[in-house]
Amino acid sequence: MDANTAVQAAERTGVAERYRDLCADASAALGIDVPSPRFDLPWENHARPVLSRIWNAAMGETLRSLDGTGSARQRELVDLLGRIREVEAELAEARLAERHVLLRRVAGALASVRDARTVDELLGRVPEAGCRLGFDRVLVSRVEDSVWRLHTMCVVREPRWADEIVAVGKASPPQLDGRLVEADVVRRAEPRLIFDAQHSDRVDRDLIRVTRSTSYGVAPLTVHGEVAGLLHGDCYHQRRDVDATDQALLSVMAEALSHSLGRLMLMDGVAVLRGAAEALMTNPAAVRGPVPPAPPAAADLTAREVQVMELLAAGHSNRHIARQLVISERTAKTHVTHILRKLGVTSRAEAIACWLTARRS
Repeated sequence: MDANTAVQAAERTGVAERYRDLCADASAALGIDVPSPRFDLPWENHARPVLSRIWNAAMGETLRSLDGTGSARQRELVDLLGRIREVEAELAEARLAERHVLLRRVAGALASVRDARTVDELLGRVPEAGCRLGFDRVLVSRVEDSVWRLHTMCVVREPRWADEIVAVGKASPPQLDGRLVEADVVRRAEPRLIFDAQHSDRVDRDLIRVTRSTSYGVAPLTVHGEVAGLLHGDCYHQRRDVDATDQALLSVMAEALSHSLGRLMLMDGVAVLRGAAEALMTNPAAVRGPVPPAPPAAADLTAREVQVMELLAAGHSNRHIARQLVISERTAKTHVTHILRKLGVTSRAEAIACWLTARRS
């Protein structure tokens, strides 16, 4: 534990003691039931509504005391109100300081991925960087048209286990059809903590079997408002459940990675297009070989799919495509999935390259 961490731990202990004393004094002074805080839980998250309840009760009692009950009672209530505000301010400052600490830790962990030149290179380095934050296992995945595609995993001291887990996921990529918790993360673009995973009916049974996870956290990697990937982390070797701090670390890390991921996805797409264009210019016959001679619009794409493909080629997200065509986002995703299958490609960038190349031929 470094000096700053030790100071922050001491300060948090001081705030916890003042909060505990305030709850006890408020219960006695106001005659209300204020539960004793449990500091084995992330108590700061539960303190705000309790402090709000105490404040309302104290303010109501203060207003009633103005009818001449006595200045001593009024002073006691005003003092109580002041203590409530002090504890609220200390908790706000502690939350802000904790976020700064998390940002510094994440920045240090991600230093090793900053020079990644491609999406694959970035995702290949992320899990090891995540384990430097204190996780025992970190998994990064792509999300492509409602399919969860595992990419790379790091398991502290057990690289073979990481390879085995990823192999299981790649052998049968889970569908994010609403049954899995990960589908909620993708739909809402919000992080989640999962507990009692071995008995949950909302996890992928093959992955849970091979990972033996009891709890884990997952945060979305968001690009242009859509979830393009997932970041998982757990504390398996430490034999403890993930907690609010773990969730915050994953969320901050995912937020930082999302910016780099978006930039590299664009660069990868440009590289695919550049490669297709150069091949077409230098050796048109070589390009025409594997590519159908007719534009994709005439190669089994429906009229609606052609509209979707045009918007896709213009760089629009599923959400924007749905708005433009006045359809649901789910329907837009379904169209994109059908287009990829019909064009015989596995990514949007490849579909765009195929579409543009065919239109030029």
